[in-house]
Amino acid sequence: MQRRHFLHTLGALGTAGALGGTGTQALAAGPAKGAAEVDDSTLAGASGGTLSAWRGTTPAFTLDGLDGKPYALSEWRGRVVILNFWATWCGPCREEIPAMGAVARQYRQRGLALVAVNYKEPIATVKPFIDKLPIDGTVLLDADGAVYKRFGSLGLPATYLIDRAGNARFWRMGELAWSDVGLHGHIEALLTQKGGATA
Repeated sequence: MQRRHFLHTLGALGTAGALGGTGTQALAAGPAKGAAEVDDSTLAGASGGTLSAWRGTTPAFTLDGLDGKPYALSEWRGRVVILNFWATWCGPCREEIPAMGAVARQYRQRGLALVAVNYKEPIATVKPFIDKLPIDGTVLLDADGAVYKRFGSLGLPATYLIDRAGNARFWRMGELAWSDVGLHGHIEALLTQKGGATA
């Protein structure tokens, strides 16, 4: 059975103009300099459009966690990262949290980390939500949406796979089928790259 894919466009909330089309610009920029190539044809299964190759540079960022401490994306260098942008009001985001967490647990011992970035909500909203529906990873707060904007997405959820060298390699805007064979093939391929390329 084909799983439905959702997309909450932020344009409906009056924010599309603020995002300024940066996603299209990033896609047109070509591969990130120094990024090691992963040949999709070698991956297990077929993603069926689940993920697209990321083009352009990977924005560096530092955001506060729920503990009030700052976390930089570079702290996960050496690990493969699922970077997921989400919000408590986003139905598809809520629906995929358990499956996303299961994938994070499945590959954690091999070097996969989950970083879930909340989009423009206060900790007073996020913390009670996480208490009821835990996210099996590190939750960060993008209080003004600036990091989300730099990644050029136009809806939620938005997910990026980042290699061990800190380069975004694949992405999807909208809910993911976390059991998809192609998605797992992409994760496996990135985990196999010991150390990856340097940017």
